[in-house]
Amino acid sequence: MVFDDFEDYGKLMDWLTRCEAIAESDSFVRSGHPEDQVIILRVTLLRAAAAGVNWREIYRPIYEQWRTRHPHFPDLNAMAAEIEHHRSRSEGT
Repeated sequence: MVFDDFEDYGKLMDWLTRCEAIAESDSFVRSGHPEDQVIILRVTLLRAAAAGVNWREIYRPIYEQWRTRHPHFPDLNAMAAEIEHHRSRSEGT
């Protein structure tokens, strides 16, 4: 990752930390609702995108790290489709 300034890097790291906390939580799986984990993660990524942060740079390492423990996580292309769907719906297109 290349950043123009420290502020961009700080924003990315802040959102990455938030998403990591969601991803590493086992409570969703233990409660029998792993789909809620994906929903909360997607909403957080949507908020990051709205804040001007590249959500793919956040999700890529999370998916790579957690995909074996959380097989319910969508791959990058599936998450991109979900995020685009939600973004277009919120924009009314």
